[in-house]
Amino acid sequence: MTDCRNGKDRALEISVDLYRKGRLSRRDFMRRAMATGVTAGMAGALANGWSPQAFAASTITTPKPARTFDYIVIGSGSAGSVVAARLAGSSDASVLLLEAGGDDTVPEVHNPQLWAASLGTRATKFFNTLPQHNADGRSHAWPRGNILGGTSALNAMIFARGHRSDYDSWAYAGNYGWSYDEVLPFFKAMETWEGGASDYRGDAGPIYISSPATDKRHEGAQAFMDACGNLGFKETPDFNAERMEGQAWVNFNIKDFKRQSSATAFLRPAMERQNLMVLTDAPAVKLVVEKGRCKGVTYLHGGVPHTVYADREVVLSAGAVDSPRLLMLSGIGPAEDLSEIGIAPVVDLPVGQGLQDHILGAGVNYEAKGPVPLSHYNHSEVYMWERSDSRLPAPDTIALYVSVPFASTGHQLNYEHGYCILSGVARPHSRGHVKLASADPSVPPIVDPNYLAEEQDWKAYRFAAELCREIGADKAYEPFRKAEVLPGGGELNDAQWREFLAKSLNTYFHPTSTCRMGVDEEAVVDPELRVYGVENLRVADASVMPSITTSNTNAPSTMIGWKCAEMMGAAAS
Repeated sequence: MTDCRNGKDRALEISVDLYRKGRLSRRDFMRRAMATGVTAGMAGALANGWSPQAFAASTITTPKPARTFDYIVIGSGSAGSVVAARLAGSSDASVLLLEAGGDDTVPEVHNPQLWAASLGTRATKFFNTLPQHNADGRSHAWPRGNILGGTSALNAMIFARGHRSDYDSWAYAGNYGWSYDEVLPFFKAMETWEGGASDYRGDAGPIYISSPATDKRHEGAQAFMDACGNLGFKETPDFNAERMEGQAWVNFNIKDFKRQSSATAFLRPAMERQNLMVLTDAPAVKLVVEKGRCKGVTYLHGGVPHTVYADREVVLSAGAVDSPRLLMLSGIGPAEDLSEIGIAPVVDLPVGQGLQDHILGAGVNYEAKGPVPLSHYNHSEVYMWERSDSRLPAPDTIALYVSVPFASTGHQLNYEHGYCILSGVARPHSRGHVKLASADPSVPPIVDPNYLAEEQDWKAYRFAAELCREIGADKAYEPFRKAEVLPGGGELNDAQWREFLAKSLNTYFHPTSTCRMGVDEEAVVDPELRVYGVENLRVADASVMPSITTSNTNAPSTMIGWKCAEMMGAAAS
């Protein structure tokens, strides 16, 4: 059959399809539509009608839902989007997803090269920590997602599962079902790995995982790989497969040079289902708990409190700061602390305790001989996990090349062209806490990560920083390296190392473990992620990790959401 449509009609149809799939920004869609002869007004109407957010509604412009839902999910981040999408997609159960932030029509969040710029947009909100006495007395600004996709919409897109021992240690502590062999099928099921299926990788899941293309790899990243090899380290072909340790080209959730956030990969396809309602600009302020059962959620609809009810379950997926904050605002937490600020305790649990975050050593920096080429990806294409002591069963440190200068607020950089090799503590021992400062939901919580409280973290941190200096000093960087700016060349004694490391310390943006899963007195949720002492309430995000994973936390959090939905489906059947 002959296609009777003219070229402009076909071009408009293609543009609509790309826009609905989230592959064009609103601006680009309107530009393309007008190029086909559509007026500006009609282009705007088409943009509204065919928006990839057509099935998400802001509480600022939409009426309050007057119905009861089977499930309510709070938060659309790495885990929450997955929980909501899978619950809606696996049955006809009605699902309401509440997102405190707005939609994700922010261009910076979709362009991997601009992820750092997204921190200055409405996509991001910040929590400030208490001054850290082991970090030069500095307070740290923790950016968190305030948009569909949560922090998965503004992180650096490193997709790393973690080490086998992370999950086995959870299982050994009584968390049945969470060993590495038991969670591996979930990791495989949720991904499409560009390298194809294997014993460790999946090729049919919603989220696309890629690695830097050979012809697009950054020259500084290649120098990192070469330097590690020159120093005797063994390259790892895929750190999400058999071996994590060693230098490797990263896996990241990038497809066609676009970010694959949880909203893009999981939530948006599910929005086409009539049994899923997604509300943005809908911050939850309290869980409705009556007679030991969570019956619903009070949130702000257009700034006005409104309560919605769930017949089956409520899932809290607001992240390692907001999940414990909401539990405590609802009377679920340390009874003595809650009473002191005028909240009547409902269940006495160690909510907010056990906070962990990876340390990012944002210190080792180099001035370059000339302009550093722009990365085609996220500026961070290579990682290396290593053990600070050969007797350890798993790596506890990280080294990574970044193709732009980056230092903590403890340092200043005053040159035009540069790059850095950052260090990290992958298995921190120090723990802090999140506490309420007030019973008023609008008052930020108290956040104290308690960085470097344990001596072992200092030892691992110094090892990682010294390793980064060795890599940076290698001959592989001779074509690019003008001078080591930080620490600045020369040997450092113990006191000088302590001072430099304290000034270099930065958050790695990976808070976890404030609603810990377990079977002991430190636990907030059980191995099914159900909150102790409250029926029909689960937590599914990084806050439930008994201990932080060796890896970046986006991929593990996504898996937690996938597994939570599996367990909920089994409970409902």
